[in-house]
Amino acid sequence: MQKGFSLIEMIVYVAIFGVFVIGLMSFSAGLISARLHSQSVFEVNAQGSRAIKTITQTLRNASQVNSPAVGALGGLLSVITETPATSPTTFSASGGVLYVTEGVGAPIELTNNKVIISDLIFSNFSQPGTPNIVQVSFVLTSATTNAGAGIPYVVRFDGSGALRK
Repeated sequence: MQKGFSLIEMIVYVAIFGVFVIGLMSFSAGLISARLHSQSVFEVNAQGSRAIKTITQTLRNASQVNSPAVGALGGLLSVITETPATSPTTFSASGGVLYVTEGVGAPIELTNNKVIISDLIFSNFSQPGTPNIVQVSFVLTSATTNAGAGIPYVVRFDGSGALRK
């Protein structure tokens, strides 16, 4: 009698091992895709919340809104602050990035390359003789797509702030 595996037994063992490896790879790919999606969701939500908070806090601490004018809307917010070094403070978007510029300083990025900002609109809902009330609205999109679905994560952020006069 000869010892060892026959050709049929070897083919069956290789097929079973192949099915196991394919299942393990599919499970790993699913985990990686879920992790990437979770990171995209976190980045969009964290950066959007931080941007809204920064803009509304700046509005509350400002003494005057330069742009947009009362009753108007635009893609640029400019406010006069109590501190001469940071006056005027402006918020704008360019190339998918949200920027803040304080005084004559260089623009500072409020969002990074992991998200893309679009549809940035500042609306001045003030009435003559009242403190300025400005609404801000923008869309943040994850710069990377979920590998499984191929769909980027998109969220619209809305907020408003009134000057403390």
